[in-house]
Amino acid sequence: MPIEGVRKIAKGNYTIFYIDFFSDEFQQIIRDQLKGIWNGFSEADSSPEFYSYKNTLKSFLETYSTKSEKIKKGIIGELLAHILLNNEDNNLTSLSILKNKEEKSIKKGFDIIYCDINKNQIWYSEVKSGRSEKGTYNSTDYNTKLLKRAKKGIFSMLNQRRDKLWESALIDVTLTIKEEKGRLELKKLLTDDSPNLNSTQKKNVILISSLYHNLVDEIEESSISNFLDETILEDLFEDVITISIQKNTFETVANFLSDEILGL
Repeated sequence: MPIEGVRKIAKGNYTIFYIDFFSDEFQQIIRDQLKGIWNGFSEADSSPEFYSYKNTLKSFLETYSTKSEKIKKGIIGELLAHILLNNEDNNLTSLSILKNKEEKSIKKGFDIIYCDINKNQIWYSEVKSGRSEKGTYNSTDYNTKLLKRAKKGIFSMLNQRRDKLWESALIDVTLTIKEEKGRLELKKLLTDDSPNLNSTQKKNVILISSLYHNLVDEIEESSISNFLDETILEDLFEDVITISIQKNTFETVANFLSDEILGL
C-alpha cells in the first residue's frame, strides 16, 4: 500500500523507497505498529496495558538514548525496514522483534527474519544503515557500500552455523506470532532450516540498506539492479532480495518519537 511521502520503485527482486517527507500518515503507522515491532505483536496483544504505546516509547528511548550515533542510525534503519516491509503486499510475515531481549543491549543475531507463508520459505535479512559523514561518497556509491556490508554480514553469520542464532529467532516467533496464526508450524519451518537439521542448504536473504542522504542526490536505480545481478552470480545464497531506503536524516524519526512521549 502506498504511504504518503514515500516513492517506490519495485522491479523483480529489488525495491527502492525514497522517503521524501515524514508524513502524518507515516507517523500514524509508527504509532499503530511500534508496540508490535518493538515487543512482538503477539506479546503486545496479550498484555496491552503493560505494552502500551507510552511504555513502549519509554523502553525504546531508554535503549536508543544510550547508544552511539552509529548504533542509533542502525536502530532507526531497522525500524524503517520493519515499517515499510510490513506495509507491503509481499506475502512476507516478520518473525522478529526490534527490541533486544537482553536488557538495554543492541540486538544480536539476524536483524529481521521473514517467512513467505505461501511458499513456506524463510528469508534472513541484514540491515546496514548510515551516511557519508565527510561527504566523500555520493548517494549511489555509499548505498552500494551499505549493501555490500549487508551481504558480507549475513553471509558470515549464516556460515557460522550457530544454533543459538536460531534459538533466539524461535523466541521471537513466540513473541510475534499467535498460536492460532500458525506459530507451531512457523517454528517447525524455522528449526528445519537451522544448521542443526539443515547444515548445507543455501539460505534466502534480504539485503537492506538505509541511507541517510539528502534526496537531491538520489540512489540510482541501475546501481541496485547491478548489485543484485552481481550478487546472484556469486551464488552465495539460494535467492536474494534487495531493499534500499533513502531518507534525508535519521534524526527526524528519533525526534518524532521523543516528542511523542512528551504528549502522552
